[in-house]
Amino acid sequence: MRVSVISYDLSHNCLGRAYLMAKLVEPNHEVEILGPTLGDGIWGPVKDEFDYKSIGTDMRIFDSKKLVERSFQKVTGDVIYASKPRMSSYGTALFNRFQRDIPVILDIDDWETGFRHEWFGTIHRYPLGLINLLDLNSFYYTKFLEKYSAAADAITVSNSFLQDKFGGTVIPHVRDTDKFDPKKYDKFETRSDLGLPLDKKIIMFSGTPLPHKGVHDLVKAVRDLPSDDVVTVIVGADQSEYTAKLSNLGGESVIIRGQQPFSEIPKWISTADVIAIPQRESASNGQIPAKVFDAMAMGKPIVASNMSDLDRILDECGIVIEPGSLHQLSDAIESLTDNPEYAAKLGENARTKCIEEYSYQATAPVIDKIVREVAD
Repeated sequence: MRVSVISYDLSHNCLGRAYLMAKLVEPNHEVEILGPTLGDGIWGPVKDEFDYKSIGTDMRIFDSKKLVERSFQKVTGDVIYASKPRMSSYGTALFNRFQRDIPVILDIDDWETGFRHEWFGTIHRYPLGLINLLDLNSFYYTKFLEKYSAAADAITVSNSFLQDKFGGTVIPHVRDTDKFDPKKYDKFETRSDLGLPLDKKIIMFSGTPLPHKGVHDLVKAVRDLPSDDVVTVIVGADQSEYTAKLSNLGGESVIIRGQQPFSEIPKWISTADVIAIPQRESASNGQIPAKVFDAMAMGKPIVASNMSDLDRILDECGIVIEPGSLHQLSDAIESLTDNPEYAAKLGENARTKCIEEYSYQATAPVIDKIVREVAD
């Protein structure tokens, strides 16, 4: 059987979830990934992983007919797996279903309109939606498709928060634990290769730094620790104003590196003593950062904010703190850096749990069952 995975944009980090779904389909079926390219080419971290198919470069309503026609030409699957309830992914999938009778699975890994509420507020989001009605991926169309999610033949979601909203089967941001394997790396040799300090304890944030991810809290917490042998390393940074502020905030206690290919992430994670995921509380607390599972797979102790399912996922694998609590964040970091045996035990537990519950091997059979059920 062949499965067509549709991402709403091949150019940005939303491709990460579509890529994951494709990798989970791949052991049991042929798979292709397609979608519009709304930026400068394919998103960097996974650009060399698949032969991606672009179905356009514009999402204005005037181009909707062309988008659908191109999808008719390029979708070759027996099943469509649409990533996110966006017009260029799920909307396109539904057109194919109605016209060509191809079953559709919808994957929801974020509360999309919750993000809009968080960023723009109740007063501003509707005027903003009116202004952007020409954009097929704008607020109103996404809101409609969220309400129409039950039209899919099956739904997968990334956590229980989204399952409560949309139903479906929970498929977390699982990882290939054969590639994310700590035994493949020597911490200090890898630090030397990457130009990271050998004489410091590294608290790492991996991913694009954004205010709602609480990276400024992490930088402050490490900067103000009584010991000067601990540094923050941020991997995956862009050239934004926020990144510049983080650099100024941390001074010599922060090291910032740019975006890395997905295949290189295990190498970077291997250099860390602790992985920090200090998210701020927000309207989009249904999101579970994928980087949690990178860290678990690599056997690293984790400090994370208590968001969505993280208290359950990190039980005996890390320390869960209240969102935005600088005091708790500092205490957790000190607890792990001052007690290496305790930190190592949490890391071992995390690796074991990831293999058993959050690995490709554990999850691919679940996806296979869903694909076969909708195809019958």
